This record gives sequence, C-alpha cells and structure tokens, in this order.
Amino acid sequence: MYIRAQFRRIIRFPRRMLWAFFMESLETKQMVHTYARQGAGKLLLISRNKQPTEDELHQAREQLKDIPRILPFFVIVVVPAPGVTEGYALLAMTLERWLGQRFSLLPSHFRKVFQKENTEDKLGK
Repeated sequence: MYIRAQFRRIIRFPRRMLWAFFMESLETKQMVHTYARQGAGKLLLISRNKQPTEDELHQAREQLKDIPRILPFFVIVVVPAPGVTEGYALLAMTLERWLGQRFSLLPSHFRKVFQKENTEDKLGK
C-alpha cells in the first residue's frame, strides 16, 4: 500500500510542476496587462473605471517579485543533468526555512508544489 502511494505521488509530481509553470505564466501575463492598464491610465488613454484597482496592483507587485525567482528555477529545470532540479529545490527550501519568509528563491506556485510534497512525506511516514 505504501509503495502504491509513493508511486502515485511520483507520477503526479511532473503534472504539478507543469501546472505551476502554467500558473506562473498566466500570472505574469496578468501582471503585464495590469501595468499596461495603469500606464494607459496615467497617460489618460483609458477611462478611470478601467484602471486597475489597488488589489490588482498588489497582485501585480507580488508577481513582479516572482520574476527573478522564475528565471534561475527555469534554467535549472531545463538543464538535462539528473538531480539538479531536486538539489536546487532542496537548497531553496532549506534556505527559506532557515532564514524564514524574508528570503525566497522559489516562485510562489513552485513553493506550494514543494511544500505539498513535504507535507505528504511527513504524513506518509
């Protein structure tokens, strides 16, 4: 039974990673549209009711913070050396735990994937 659960977890992991890439790209696209609307509003090209709200601007700022985290992670994932991605993720998670929430190397959706894997490992043991 334990082996079957581990096998399912291993099979789901690439799907979760693909979903995280998709969500990060979607949020980045929304961020660009939000900042474009804000710029158009500053130039008085669109009406006030089409300008982004404070909540949209906050989400855009949070996604902007994820951009420098996505680029190194994307390069690490694309490198064809086995174990590099897992090593980077382990290093990133270790540094985040050690330094707290002040320091973050993983994009938000990838952090959720790896945190979910860690909680499943703890529950499985």
